[in-house]
Amino acid sequence: MDIKVLKKQNSSEDCIVCGLKNDASLKVRFYECENDILCGVFHNEDWHQSFPGRMHGGMISAVLDETIGRAVMIKNPNQWGVTGELKVRFLKPTPLESDLLCWGQIVSENSRLFKGVGYLETPQGEVVATAEATYFKLALDDITDGFSSRNWFLENTKIPQTISTNNLTLLENLAQKMKK
Repeated sequence: MDIKVLKKQNSSEDCIVCGLKNDASLKVRFYECENDILCGVFHNEDWHQSFPGRMHGGMISAVLDETIGRAVMIKNPNQWGVTGELKVRFLKPTPLESDLLCWGQIVSENSRLFKGVGYLETPQGEVVATAEATYFKLALDDITDGFSSRNWFLENTKIPQTISTNNLTLLENLAQKMKK
């Protein structure tokens, strides 16, 4: 199923997930898609490994956390959050030196918190991990005092018109499970 891409989100230079000038970063590009869904697109490298040929679970958790946390910006572009709880379920080993897609969506929010779900998949549609998370809403000044244009900018690259996934109903299923 092709999901229509509406816009690209900002990146940074230094972030371990989206940092474009951080050699250790996953360099994830985030795209806001129809139906308030966020997709992160990236290629992992051999230095993101745990066991040989397998992506480290901490890196998997980081990209799921970032993807779900950023999904709130689709409706609230100036909203920031800090992770309160992240629950990751590892389903299969995640191969190294491969293209990956991470999907996230907000399930609920109020004035103080938001909750969301997400999953990580290979381009062949194999889901390798799922997550659910809760975030505290905070003003950027309460999170950091070191924010600048190098920490948050729109990268000038081509934006895809669509991104494909065969697992979109998984977000709905994860959301229903989280609401129970």
